[in-house]
Amino acid sequence: MLLGFFILASAGASAASAQAGAARSIGEASKRVERARADLATAVQRIEVEPPRNADLDAALAAVEALKVALDAGASFETEDLEYAKLVLAARKQLRTQREYVDERRAKVHIHEYRRRIDGALAPLNERMAKLGQGDPGSKAMDEARAAVDALVKLAEEGRPLKSQDPKFSTYLTEVEATLARHRKTLDERWLQLSAQKQRGLLDESRKSLASSLTEVGKAWSDEKFAATDKAVAALQKQLEEGRPLEAQDKAYRAEAEKARAEVTQARRRMDELVAQAGVSRVKVELEPAHEELRASAKALRVKRPAPEQLSEAKTAAFVVRKLVDKYEPQAARSQAIGQYLAEVKNTLVEVEVALQVRTLDAARAEVVQALRNVEKRSVTAEQFEEAKTAMVVLEKTLETVHVKNPAISPVAADARQLLKDGRATMERRRYEVDLQQQRAKVDEARKNAVALVTQVQKETPSEAQLQAAENAVKQIGVVLEAGAALVKKDRDYALYAKESKERMAELNDRITRRKIVLAAADARVQLASRLAATKEQLEVAKAISATDAEVETASKSVDAIMQMFETHAALERQDAGYAASAERSRADWLKMVEALEFAKQARALRRLTGEALDVAGKAAASAASSADLRKRRALYTSAAEKLKACQEEGARMVKENASLAAVDVLVDGVRTQPQDVMAQCAQKAEALQAPLKRVDVELRFQEGQRKAYDAAKAHLSKGRKNEALAQLNDCIAEGRILENRYPDFKAQKFDIGGASMSMLELVQVCAKERKALQPSP
Repeated sequence: MLLGFFILASAGASAASAQAGAARSIGEASKRVERARADLATAVQRIEVEPPRNADLDAALAAVEALKVALDAGASFETEDLEYAKLVLAARKQLRTQREYVDERRAKVHIHEYRRRIDGALAPLNERMAKLGQGDPGSKAMDEARAAVDALVKLAEEGRPLKSQDPKFSTYLTEVEATLARHRKTLDERWLQLSAQKQRGLLDESRKSLASSLTEVGKAWSDEKFAATDKAVAALQKQLEEGRPLEAQDKAYRAEAEKARAEVTQARRRMDELVAQAGVSRVKVELEPAHEELRASAKALRVKRPAPEQLSEAKTAAFVVRKLVDKYEPQAARSQAIGQYLAEVKNTLVEVEVALQVRTLDAARAEVVQALRNVEKRSVTAEQFEEAKTAMVVLEKTLETVHVKNPAISPVAADARQLLKDGRATMERRRYEVDLQQQRAKVDEARKNAVALVTQVQKETPSEAQLQAAENAVKQIGVVLEAGAALVKKDRDYALYAKESKERMAELNDRITRRKIVLAAADARVQLASRLAATKEQLEVAKAISATDAEVETASKSVDAIMQMFETHAALERQDAGYAASAERSRADWLKMVEALEFAKQARALRRLTGEALDVAGKAAASAASSADLRKRRALYTSAAEKLKACQEEGARMVKENASLAAVDVLVDGVRTQPQDVMAQCAQKAEALQAPLKRVDVELRFQEGQRKAYDAAKAHLSKGRKNEALAQLNDCIAEGRILENRYPDFKAQKFDIGGASMSMLELVQVCAKERKALQPSP
């Protein structure tokens, strides 16, 4: 909030500075100061209310800054005019005192806000506390009121540091704390009142129940009525104990509790009298027949090996007598005669129970002994381990049910506990021995399987699946060894065995690796030999006089494939000496093939540039001679001339670069011909093509130049366009003169012109004649 104060102060100062400037006269300065003082006084009056509004606080701060600005605006006049200086002195005093007051009021706004929060929580709490005194508010309303008091106490604790800043707030907060203390006391008293009221109701119910039970048992004795009365006494005693804390705080309840205690004492005395009146004969009527059967069972159990039926009868008799003894135990505490009789019965009961417990312990011990014998056998099974474990659990549970402190049972129980201890040690030892034995058997089986599969791949040419199976079998040894890793630290012999098994794994893996290398080397030799043979055949085809570009390319790819095979199997050369020697020999053959391939490529290029070019040129010349299209004819003659030129020049260059090519045969019309002879034929045919090529060139220029201009002139004349016709006739004469000069040998050559035959000179004359007719007379 103080941060907001400073921000607003800064903003107000900036605004005032922007509006005010230096006063132009003492009168103006005086008016500004007096107006600012009046505004400040009014603003201060507005913030004197409790609590001040935020808008009034902001206005008071702005008025303080406005007075300061007014004083600064007339600062230059303070030394010039005495009256103005007095006014300024009073204004500065007002500024200082009222600025401090405004700052103080602004700083305490949060105290008022805090008070508002407390008032907002205190009002509903007072209403809630007023309702608690009306009737039974219920536990929920009590809890909610206590929670509201606790929350308000916490809020008051947080505002305690503010007491030193404002005496009024300090007084207010002290009053609030006193109110909260009263509310807390009221809640405690109300809770005590309600608790005591509830407890008195429960106490009254228990007292009435006890009085009713005493009345019933006093009318006519029965064990059920006696038991009900005994329970009623216990219930009333329990209620008294639960309400004991209330006795020190509530006098009325304490008086009721004292009455109830007296009733408990009186009820117990009355019950003792009733038990004495009933006498021991009543107890014997129900208990003695069962006691007689129990004595008979005790006698039967004294023999060495009682029959199973006798044991069952003894258990039943002991159960019945135990229930009857428990039934009359409360009466024994109130009658000495009944207590003495029950003591005699208990002696017989304990004798039978001890005998039965000894028999039960002996049977459980026998089961454990037999189960441990089975575990000690060499071929023990998992089921026998479980049987031994179950037998020991039964013996342990049986020990928990017997009277171990009885002298007749103590030795047997001690033997049973020792048997359990020894049995657990035996179980642990045998479990370890069996686990070790089974682990060795698993490792042996894995090793046996791996050796068999590795041996199999050594004897024959194995498949990829067989090699993978052998590798997996060796890995399985490691898996089994890892499963028994805990046994390595426990058993030295097994640790040595595991170490030897790992060495055996490494040996088997090495054998598989060597076998794979041998197989890979053999396969690589076969592939290399096959590829070499195929490449030789393809090279023979590529060297033939009739070889095509595709056949030469096939041979080239085959040679490259051999190089790729060398690179692919480079590691095998380091791993297998046999393959390395074979690869070295094959590499020498391959180098020869590379040379042969290069010569075959050059021979094929020579044949393509000479013999095939000569054949293509001849066919082009023949097609040109039979073609009526002048443009097509010239193109065919030009193509044939270029082929023949390449035959001479490129063929000569290749033979010059590689003299061996001079001995290569070239097919010309199915006849083997030397390259020099073929090039000579190319030269002859090229010379023969010059005349027809020149002739078609002249004719094409005549038709597309001179004749075309003449035909266009005739067309213009037919339409009466004399000027256009005159221009075309001029072109006809000019084109004709050019042709005469460029091709003088063809001046008299007759060309077809619309069904007529005419030379270029004759056509010039015709065009000149017609032009003259069109030209105006001089």
